[in-house]
Amino acid sequence: MAKPLKYVVAVVLRKKAAPKEFLVVKRPDDDADLAGSWGFPATTLKPGELPEQAVARICREKLGCKCTPKRFLGVMFQKRNSYDIFLMDIEAEITDGSLPDVKKAKSEGTVYTDQKWSSDPNDLMVSAKHGSCCSSIFLTDQGLLDRDKWIESLEGSDEVA
Repeated sequence: MAKPLKYVVAVVLRKKAAPKEFLVVKRPDDDADLAGSWGFPATTLKPGELPEQAVARICREKLGCKCTPKRFLGVMFQKRNSYDIFLMDIEAEITDGSLPDVKKAKSEGTVYTDQKWSSDPNDLMVSAKHGSCCSSIFLTDQGLLDRDKWIESLEGSDEVA
């Protein structure tokens, strides 16, 4: 029997006034895949939903703000223990002047426990080394990871369930 396949979008959210900064969020400590890791807010695409619509939904439901998608950063396929995943990173900019706040989340999925603004891509290196697709794509886009080194199956890994 084939494992479920998930199509996921992560948003690299930036502020117009500080374009070098990006928002990172912390996954809950009981998260099945990347417990306690810092990464980008993400969601599984709903049937018929376009990635740009999912980015807007992430901001609305998980962060309480509005954004405009700006740039596609990349996509990654990964075999995990209980499902396979195609994940893409899309860079977006806050549009309404409101600041994101994970404490205001009205999400059906993962509810993040913390957030911070960073201008240091290395803040995501640990999560990338533990199998985070969104962090790996972003760090590759920033020239800090070699794509060929992270293209591997994490199926059976102790790090990603």
